[in-house]
Amino acid sequence: MAEVEKTANAEAEKDVQNVLAELQEEAGDKAPKEDADEARIVAEAAKLGEKSEQTEEKSESARPQRQYTGARGGRGGKRNNAKFDPSSLKETDDPVEIRKQVEFYFSDSNLPMDKFLLSKVGGTANNAVPLDLLHSFKRMHRFQPFSAIVEALKSSETLELVEDNTAVKRKQPLPESVTNMPDPSVVKVFEDEAMARSVYAKGFGSEDADTQLEIEAFFAKYGPVNAIRLRRTADKSFKGSVFVEFASEDKQKEFLALEPKPQWKGQDLLIKSKKNYCDEKVEEIKAGKLRSNYNRGGRGRGGQRGGRGGRGGDRDRNKERDWRERRDEDKKNGFQDRKAEKDSRGVPVVQATESAGQKRGREEDANGDHPAKKVDAKE
Repeated sequence: MAEVEKTANAEAEKDVQNVLAELQEEAGDKAPKEDADEARIVAEAAKLGEKSEQTEEKSESARPQRQYTGARGGRGGKRNNAKFDPSSLKETDDPVEIRKQVEFYFSDSNLPMDKFLLSKVGGTANNAVPLDLLHSFKRMHRFQPFSAIVEALKSSETLELVEDNTAVKRKQPLPESVTNMPDPSVVKVFEDEAMARSVYAKGFGSEDADTQLEIEAFFAKYGPVNAIRLRRTADKSFKGSVFVEFASEDKQKEFLALEPKPQWKGQDLLIKSKKNYCDEKVEEIKAGKLRSNYNRGGRGRGGQRGGRGGRGGDRDRNKERDWRERRDEDKKNGFQDRKAEKDSRGVPVVQATESAGQKRGREEDANGDHPAKKVDAKE
């Protein structure tokens, strides 16, 4: 039965592909009166595709799923120990709060690093994003009724409503260098630009469901803030430290100059400019006291894995280095290029390369010569 369904699905998908291919080839020759027929065919083709996808999804859901234990599992079963829960926020129709939240989503401080939203905006294409999609974000649930969001954004200085007030987009598009996916080099440009108005603060302890909200309220007392990022480990556990981007460099300097220094729940905080913090880390890496994240093969900001700096890149370079070292050692020992030897069947015979120590060990253990290892060309 399953085999019959699989065959039917394959045939349906093939029909969809054939129909769409024919439509693409003939698109330039269509007369206006044929538009309705073309639309009908496309709709029917889409239905076939949907049925095939639904059948495949049911088949997939019937398979046993791997279970993961621990905190909330993320993609690939990775732990996600973040405890932030915005459901504790009270419902409101405050236009100031609504504008503040939506403008942050589309700001230079967030959008270039936000993989999901950036894909919707299309980078510099500046596509509009449906308001109902934004309202589905956890942070947006508290804004009720929905009409309050529309009214609040009508007076936004950075965003504009479009499509009969059902979608929103930036008034000023992102730079042309920004594509629809986060790019580490582009993100760095935005981060460097914000460096002079940012601070590092440590000493916030462990995380609770409302820690993020409490920290936001804490820094709000010291001036307008563009972004507050809780620093986390690979499993999303809170490090107890944050990066705070103030709205201006003057506000950042005012915060750093405060005496006495701000305290968190009666406890002293370690506070410095973000630039000083980053410079100190660079010096620690140079001194060998700290390993660079780039060289660990882990993911950087935006989920991008460093190309040659990743674990695979290191392994490839090590292989290349080892091969060159063995070759140079062989040359020093009098190695000369020669044609590959073949056995009686005409199969090439490959002599394994050994270090001097390994060769001596084999000679001491053996009572006679060992035959060369044969490699079957068929294999």
